[in-house]
Amino acid sequence: MNNKKDDISSQDGINNVNSDLLEIFDLLKNEKSIKLISEDLIKKICRYTSSEEGHLVFLDEDVLFSYVVPGSEKPVTNSDLLIQEAHSSSVFLRKWFEVNKEPIIVGNNPMEVGYNFIPVCNSKSLLLAPLFFNNRLSAIVIILSDSFPKEQAANAMLFTGVLSFAISNIKTQETNTALENKLLQTQKLETVGKLAGGIAHDFSNLLSSIFGSVNLLRKKAPDREDIIRLLDNIENCSVRAKDLTKSLMSFGKPTAKRRALIDPNILVTELIKVITQTFPKQIEFVQEIDENLNNFLGNDTEIYQVLLNLCINAKEALEGKGFIKFKVCNITINDSNINEYPLLIPGNYIKFSVSDNGSGISEENLQKIFDPYFSTKQKEQTSGLGLYVSYGIIKAHKGQIEVKSELGKGTSFEVFIPALESEIVEKSDNSYKIILLADDEYMLRDLLAELLESNNYAVIKVGSGAEVLKVLTEEILVDLLIIDYNMPEMDGLECVKRIRTFNTKIPIILSTGSISLTDEVDFRDYGLNSIVPKPYEFETMLNTIKKLI
Repeated sequence: MNNKKDDISSQDGINNVNSDLLEIFDLLKNEKSIKLISEDLIKKICRYTSSEEGHLVFLDEDVLFSYVVPGSEKPVTNSDLLIQEAHSSSVFLRKWFEVNKEPIIVGNNPMEVGYNFIPVCNSKSLLLAPLFFNNRLSAIVIILSDSFPKEQAANAMLFTGVLSFAISNIKTQETNTALENKLLQTQKLETVGKLAGGIAHDFSNLLSSIFGSVNLLRKKAPDREDIIRLLDNIENCSVRAKDLTKSLMSFGKPTAKRRALIDPNILVTELIKVITQTFPKQIEFVQEIDENLNNFLGNDTEIYQVLLNLCINAKEALEGKGFIKFKVCNITINDSNINEYPLLIPGNYIKFSVSDNGSGISEENLQKIFDPYFSTKQKEQTSGLGLYVSYGIIKAHKGQIEVKSELGKGTSFEVFIPALESEIVEKSDNSYKIILLADDEYMLRDLLAELLESNNYAVIKVGSGAEVLKVLTEEILVDLLIIDYNMPEMDGLECVKRIRTFNTKIPIILSTGSISLTDEVDFRDYGLNSIVPKPYEFETMLNTIKKLI
C-alpha cells in the first residue's frame, strides 16, 4: 500500500515538474528580462528543494538575483558579501565545474569545494549549481537548505539547465541586436563619409579658385577702404569654409596626423589638470586611473581633443550639478569577452571612459549621435569638437568609440585605442592559473605558496602523493604541479609515474635536495618537464613556471 502511495507521490512530482517546465517555456516566449526569468526559476528551484533562500550570482559582473520565501525567519544573506565570495572563489569553481558539470552539495567539511559560502550564507548546507554560457562558467546558483536529498539536486540541475539556456538565448539576441545596430551605424557613417568627402573635395577646388581670385583682386582693385573690407570679408569666410571642408574630408577618409609614441599617463595628467581648474566646483569629478597603462601610437593632440570634448559634453549635460567619472585602464579583447565588443579585433587596448549622471540621450538621437553636424545642444551651448569629428579621429587610430545612454540617468562614452605591443602587453595574466604544490615540509611549502600567490597564482597545498592523486582525479583541473621528491609513503617520482598513466599533459616540476638523484635517474622516463634543486631561488622557480604555463 505504501509503495502505491509513493508511486502516486512520485508521479505527482513528475507532473508538477513537467507543468512548471511548460509554464517556464511559455514565459520565455514573451519575457526578455533576465532578472524576471532568473527570479522565477530560482523560486521554483527553492520550492522543489524545500529551501528558504536562493541566489544567482554572475561571476564576471556585480549582479545578483535572489529569492527568499515570504515569512522566512532566517536572516537574509548579505548580497555584497555573497558577490565578493563568488568572485574570490571563481577560479576554483571554474576549474571544478570544467571537470564536474554537476551541482555541488556543500556541508560542514571545511575541505570541500565551496565551503567558504557556508559562513557567508549562515547555512548548514547549500547547493552550488553551474550556469554555462558558450561553454564557459559565467554564473552559479546558490540554494540554501538544511539538507539536500539526491532527487532534489537532480531537480535543481534540471531547472538550472533551463535557466542557463534562457539567459544564454537572451544574451545572444541582445548581442546580435547590438551588433546589427552597430554595423548599420558604421555602414551609414561610411556612406555619409564618402558622400561628405566627395562633396568636400569638389568644394575645396572651388575654394582654391576663390582664394586665387581674391589675391588677384587685391592687386588690381583700387586701394579703397570699402573694397578692401569686402575682400577681407570674402577671404575670412573662405578660410572658415576651408576649415569646414577639412572636417568633412577627415570624416570621409580619416587619417591620423603626426604619429608618435604616447604615454597615456602624461596625456591624462594634463587633461585632469585642465578639467579640475576650469570645470565648476559644483560638479564632482571622479577619476579612476589604473597603473602601468600601456603606451600607444597616435597623435596626442587629437586624442587630447577627443577626451576633452567628451568631458565638456558631460559637463554641459549636467546643467551645473552632478558628477563626471573619468576612467582609464588596459583591456584585452579575447574569446571570453569578444561578444561584448564585436567590432573590436582581439588584442590589447587602452580604454578611456567618460560617464555622467546628466540628462541622457534618447534612443532616437543615440542612433544618429555620430552623424555630421548632429547635436542635442542649443546653438549657444555648442563648443569643442563635434562627435562626428571625434569618431573620425578614433577610427584613424584604428580604434572604436561606443556610447550608452538612458534618458534621465546619464551617458557613458568608451574609447578603445590599440595598445603598442610590448613586454607589458605580452605579460600573461596569472589570475586563472592554479598550481598544485606538494611538499611535506610545511614551512617551505607555505613560504613558496605565499610567494606564488603574490604573483597572482592560485595555489592548492597538499602534503603527500596520495593527496596529489586525489586532487587530480576527483576534485579540480590544475595547470601545473610542483612536487617534492622526498615525501612519506610515496615519493615524488612514484607519484609522477602514476599521474602519467591518466594525465600526460599537465606540466610537472620536481624539487629535490638530493644532488646524486640527478645522476642516478633519467627524468625524461618519468615525464618530468623540469627539475629545480633545493635550496632553490624563487626567481629560478618563477621563471621555470612561466616557461611551462
